[in-house]
Amino acid sequence: MNPPYQIRRDISRVVSAGFEFPLGIESVPIGPFQEGYSVDWVEGGGDVPDTFTFFVVLSHGRLSSLLQALFELLPEQVSGIIEMGSRDAFRSVDIFLGERPISCSCFLDTWKAFEDIFLEDTSLAVGVNADAPFMEIFLDQDKRVTIHVEPGRREEVEAVLSANGLSQQEAGTLEIPESEFEHIQTRSILVEDPSLLCDIDQLLLVLRHEWALILDEDEDRNLDAGGRELGRTLWHAIVLVQPSGVLSDGFSHAVLWACASSRRELEEMVRDQLAESADWVLRDFYTLDRVAFDDRPEELASVAPRHPKSEIFMFQIDDHEEFDVGAE
Repeated sequence: MNPPYQIRRDISRVVSAGFEFPLGIESVPIGPFQEGYSVDWVEGGGDVPDTFTFFVVLSHGRLSSLLQALFELLPEQVSGIIEMGSRDAFRSVDIFLGERPISCSCFLDTWKAFEDIFLEDTSLAVGVNADAPFMEIFLDQDKRVTIHVEPGRREEVEAVLSANGLSQQEAGTLEIPESEFEHIQTRSILVEDPSLLCDIDQLLLVLRHEWALILDEDEDRNLDAGGRELGRTLWHAIVLVQPSGVLSDGFSHAVLWACASSRRELEEMVRDQLAESADWVLRDFYTLDRVAFDDRPEELASVAPRHPKSEIFMFQIDDHEEFDVGAE
């Protein structure tokens, strides 16, 4: 079966002194870039155990094989992780964690279906963790691998790394200086085609379903990235809806602007509004982000920054065009 997306063929992979980069990297500073791994001891706290933490750097062409070998160390129950840049006005990163454990086979099936995106797209970080025994494998946006394991499993991980031709390096020798990151340029890697999955929002919708992911934030409070209370803020969302009583895999979409004091309050407001009409039912929130009042559209110019109540200002359903999420 063909994947529900296509990787662009009009771009070439960057290679520096034999070191291959993901397609999402358009240009890099002059190398050399060194392969290998470092290992550190990290003390835990609370429910997090003490771990050995491995930081691994290797050329792109060997990345898939290493990850597959590491995945074989996972137990039967795991939880997925997604990290990506945020459109939200009050945080820079969106982190999605498993609401509940899923089977490792389920995680791996979805990984296989979207592996090319995971390995090539530099706007996305993806990982997996498990509690019994504790283990985490995380592929960051720059496609470097971090592995956390309990002390008794250090030798297992080192055996996998050695089998993949990687040797231990001194701490810090594999890190790219922060000043060098400023010179790295990135690009999109997916073909833009309305019949295909062609952006990260579409992928995230699928992963939220397959891996039971939820946004790592308090749904009942409105906090910024530093944990400060924001009170009521302006929200913008694209909401997936379908006609009530109609069984279909397709969706229509609604554009929403509202003021609310938490994500949960806003979601309840949307459900109440749909229930009043009885014509549409909520399927999911495609996007949902807070917006600074200075960035509100002209239609909301009269809305004051400290709006006195939670309220939906705009809820427009496009019932003439089916909204294709690419894959589900």
